Parts: sequence; C-alpha cells; structure tokens
Amino acid sequence: MKTLSSTRRHRVEETPTQKYLNKITVIYLFNISENIKKIKHQIFGFTLINLLITLSISAILATNGIPAIFQSIYYIRASTSYDDLFTLIQFSRQQAVNYHSQVLLCPTIDRVHCIDDWSQTLMVFVDVNNDEIRDELETIARARTSLQNDEIIKWNASGSRRYLRFKADGSTGNQNGRFSYCLFKHDKLYAKQIIMTMAGRARRGSESNAIEKCNA
Repeated sequence: MKTLSSTRRHRVEETPTQKYLNKITVIYLFNISENIKKIKHQIFGFTLINLLITLSISAILATNGIPAIFQSIYYIRASTSYDDLFTLIQFSRQQAVNYHSQVLLCPTIDRVHCIDDWSQTLMVFVDVNNDEIRDELETIARARTSLQNDEIIKWNASGSRRYLRFKADGSTGNQNGRFSYCLFKHDKLYAKQIIMTMAGRARRGSESNAIEKCNA
C-alpha cells in the first residue's frame, strides 16, 4: 500500500517543465482575451459623430477635389495634343531641309488628298513633283490620328488652308498664320496657339488669342 500510494503521488505531481508550459499557456490565453476586448471596443466604438465627420469630408472632396482632378486631366490632355502638333510642324520643316524638296503637312481622309478639316488625320509627305497631292511613290513620313469629337484645330493662314507647306530652304513660301488648338469640355475651353512665320519658324502664341479664334 505504501508503495502504491507513493506511485500515485509521483504521477499526480507536475514536473518543472509542465509547470512552465502551463504558465505560458495561461499568459497566452489571457493575452488573447485582452486582444478580443480591444477589437470589440474598436469595432463598436464607431459613433454617429464619427460617421457625420466622414460624410462631411467625403462631400467636400466630391464638391471640390474631384472636379479639380478632372480639370487637371483635361489640361494635360490639351497640352499633349498641342505639343504633338508643334512637334509635327518642326518635323515637317526638318524633312524639307533634309530632302531639299517641298514637304506638306496636311489633314486627309484617304491619305492622298489634302483637305481643310484639321481635326482629321494629319500626314507629312515629301511632295516631289509639287502637285500638292500624295502620289503612289511619295511615302508618308509621319502621320497623326484624327482628334476626338471634343477637339478641333483651326488653321488661319494666308494662302491655302488645306496644308502647311515647307520649301527646301525651310521657309513656307508665302504662308504665315496661326494654328489654334481647342478642347471643349463641360462648358470650359482649353485653348492653345502656334504662330507660323514665312521663314518657317513656329512659336507658341498667347492663350487669349487662342480662345478668341476657338470661339470665332
């Protein structure tokens, strides 16, 4: 009996390792309980005042912030189209000087004939025979796709308005005038202008003149 009782006591007593593990388990469970309380407090602590403040901030952003973002997008879009046209003009002049021949920049529908609607596809070609028509052997040096429905380009020039012509020396002959780029968006006009001289030089015009031409 003494031996059996001693054996039972030996089985019931915890070892130091078991005591340590039990202590760690209790601490871990306690931490979980505290974290759950904090989460519940965070979830259910969202008051009506918090909601009203959030809605007020959202309304301010919707009224002022979002329209400003769209205006920036339209301005960047107008600037990009304007810069593309400016670059195309400079490229056309350089082609005339490089090939010692007449080069035309003009709008077209069939990529053969020049028309006076500058919102259509723009093409640049070396007009070898000076007939102002792109023949089969005259390749297109560069082309730019047509504008979107809310964009237009106006070419107010002396001489023909169907094209911008560059001579072999880089001049335009008897042509000078102004390109006006216009983007109409939500009752707002984004306008820019390029001034052409007979020497073939292009420079940026004023926004006020561009707005006047766009509204004409």
